[in-house]
Amino acid sequence: MATRIATCFRAAGGPLAILVAGTLAACGPAGRAADGPTRPQRAPAGKVNPMPADPKPSPSAVRNPALLGRVPDEELPATEAEWLRRLTPQQYRVTRQKATDRAFTGQYTDTETPGTYRCICCGEPLFRSDEKFHSGCGWPSFTAPIDGVQGDTIAEHEDRSHFMIRTEVTCRRCGSHLGHVFNDGPPPTGLRYCINSSSITLDPVQPGAGDGRGAPPGAPPGR
Repeated sequence: MATRIATCFRAAGGPLAILVAGTLAACGPAGRAADGPTRPQRAPAGKVNPMPADPKPSPSAVRNPALLGRVPDEELPATEAEWLRRLTPQQYRVTRQKATDRAFTGQYTDTETPGTYRCICCGEPLFRSDEKFHSGCGWPSFTAPIDGVQGDTIAEHEDRSHFMIRTEVTCRRCGSHLGHVFNDGPPPTGLRYCINSSSITLDPVQPGAGDGRGAPPGAPPGR
């Protein structure tokens, strides 16, 4: 329609006719500018835009259930391939291949948040924030495990790697490498459990839970 009207104005001649004809020619079939904005489309009657989906758990939490809590015995990996799927590359290198985080790079080196530190592999509670201290060595340091130095949570092994004689500490439940223990810690134990951040995960204490200082209910004090 706009094209036919424009043709008529051109035939009439005259400056005004030519101006009107040019304006009409620039319009689309419905009399609007061809390149102009269009009105938003209405949703068909009876249809409602869907609500956003519920947020999904993080991929790491889905992959590694130890981030959510203590893993049941029957759900612990039985092969190295399963550990590789469950852990990050650095967690695997540290816990399963006895590697070490670089000094002062670990997530928990300077953390002061009250809570319980659990094994990144099996979720077993290992240390409390009450026993954590700043040693200046570059790794998270604790004076005792969650059940004391004579407890059953941590296992000790002689380590003669790297031309040194040290005492390696591992999670007794799943065997994951945690770090080493040294005889240069503060009182009351005189010990320094030097632990890789990649081998643990922190559960911050919840208001009203435990003793309010990071110890879970019923956990014995370090000794």
